[in-house]
Amino acid sequence: MSIKAENRLHFGVPIFEASLPALESRREELVTALLKMRETDTQGIARSNQRGWHSQDTLHKSEEPILKWLTDQIYQLGSQLIRHSEGLPADSSILLGSLWANVNDFGAWNAPHAHLPCEWSGVLYIDVNEELQEKENGIAPGDLMFFDPVPVGAPYRKSSTVSYTPKNGTLFLFPGYLMHMVAPHYDDKPRISMAFNFRLGDVLNSFAR
Repeated sequence: MSIKAENRLHFGVPIFEASLPALESRREELVTALLKMRETDTQGIARSNQRGWHSQDTLHKSEEPILKWLTDQIYQLGSQLIRHSEGLPADSSILLGSLWANVNDFGAWNAPHAHLPCEWSGVLYIDVNEELQEKENGIAPGDLMFFDPVPVGAPYRKSSTVSYTPKNGTLFLFPGYLMHMVAPHYDDKPRISMAFNFRLGDVLNSFAR
C-alpha cells in the first residue's frame, strides 16, 4: 500500500556552535590574566562547579583591557546569533547580563544545571586539550553535554543527551532553560572557558553595545 505523509519536526531546541577566530591571537594573554585572577581569588564562587574554580560573574564590567576586548567579542557574536534565532528587530535590546571564568583542573566537572531566568546562555572555550580523547559511551572527557528537555525519547530510539567535544575558540549558545553539564577531564593542564548569560530587554547592570 502506498502511503503519502509528511514528517514535520516541531519544538526543536537550538544549539549554536560558532568559531571566534580572533581569540587565537590573544589567547595566551587571556589565559595568563585568568590564571592570575584565580591566584588572587582562590575561593571563587560555588555554582555547578565540582572541584573547579568559578570566578565572580561580573567580568563583563571589568576595566581590564583583555576582558573588555573579550566581552565585546562575545557580545557581538552572541547577539548576532540570538537575532538570527529570534528574528528580532535590529533595534531590539539584547544585553549581556553576566560573564565568568571557569578553570577546571584534573578531575573537575560541572554538575547538571540550567541558567533560567536568562533567555540565552553560552560558553566560549579558551584553553582545552584538543587531542582526541577516548570516548566512553559516546562521551569524551571534558565534553559539554545537553539534556533533552522532554526526556521521553527512549521508545522512539532517541538519546536523552547530546555531547560536544570543544576546541579552542569554539562558542556554544543555547536557551537558558536547557539543562547541561560538563564531564570530568583528566588532563594535568587546566581547562579554561568563559561562560555567559544574555537577557532580552532592560536588565539592571547589563552590558550592551
